Amino acid sequence: MLIGYHYERTPEGDLHIHSHNGVMNVVAPLMGAIAFAAPVAFVAIAVASDSSPSASLDPLTMLLIMLGLLLFPALGLVVTVYTGMRETLLLSRLDGEGKRRTRNFFGRRERIHDVFRIDKAKRLELRRRQDAEPARTQLWLVMRDGSEHRLTTDNVSVIPGSQRTDRWLQELAEYLQLEVPTAIIDPATAKAPVIYKPMPAPNRRRAAKSARQSAERESAPLTKAAETISAPARAFCALLGAFLAVFELSHLTTLLPALFTGRLRVSGFRTGAHSFYWSEQPLVFSFNLLVGYAEVLIIGAIAWGCVRAALVGRFKAAP
Repeated sequence: MLIGYHYERTPEGDLHIHSHNGVMNVVAPLMGAIAFAAPVAFVAIAVASDSSPSASLDPLTMLLIMLGLLLFPALGLVVTVYTGMRETLLLSRLDGEGKRRTRNFFGRRERIHDVFRIDKAKRLELRRRQDAEPARTQLWLVMRDGSEHRLTTDNVSVIPGSQRTDRWLQELAEYLQLEVPTAIIDPATAKAPVIYKPMPAPNRRRAAKSARQSAERESAPLTKAAETISAPARAFCALLGAFLAVFELSHLTTLLPALFTGRLRVSGFRTGAHSFYWSEQPLVFSFNLLVGYAEVLIIGAIAWGCVRAALVGRFKAAP
């Protein structure tokens, strides 16, 4: 089985659905091996060559090469060690709850992404946005209180009508004691139910306001914890931010002198290196200069976001 599900029944009556993607299991270690082998090969070729390339390079370019050599193995570690590739849906009637668990390629670093109740389930829904590219179908569990939980894994796609998806839906519906969903719903066209919320009485408004504020204070630590990233992810963000910052700094050293000398040298992978002069081609010179500064601002913002995430420990700071 290259791509599919493996169903496991425990003695306690739990249902474990393991998602298996053979393509990802082959690509991930291959990328990790290349990420570790490429810097080693580059250093070996540089050492074996007669002429040392470091003699003709400026310190900024040498720093950029060193950060790039460190970035490759760091990316390999992120893919093979810190990425949850193996996903499992854990359903337990005894505990009345379900979990979505992920593990890395080696079966380690277990993480629980979602915990929800299954004893008050109402129905299963297949949802897909028709205008999405690609149009991806997802399975959602709708509870009686209106809350929703996604049951679809990220490594195995849902294809309605296929034998693999039909058995998966049958196993879930049978265990949850719900009907097998057949229609595909577009969330953009489906009308959300209107929930009636009566206005509290005048003498109870203050109590309702204080209860709402206390609920917000209780939910604030949960939100903050969900945004926190691990130490290895912070190290990778710091390395990526430093690489992008040095890369744009080297680009900026070419753009700044062009304002005073009127000569801009632009290099590309396909076109090679070209020089534009303000006295000969003012429009082309100005266009390439503006594009260069826009690139510095955009990539610089990405670099600052990576460094900020590494320092703060969150991808988005709490307001």
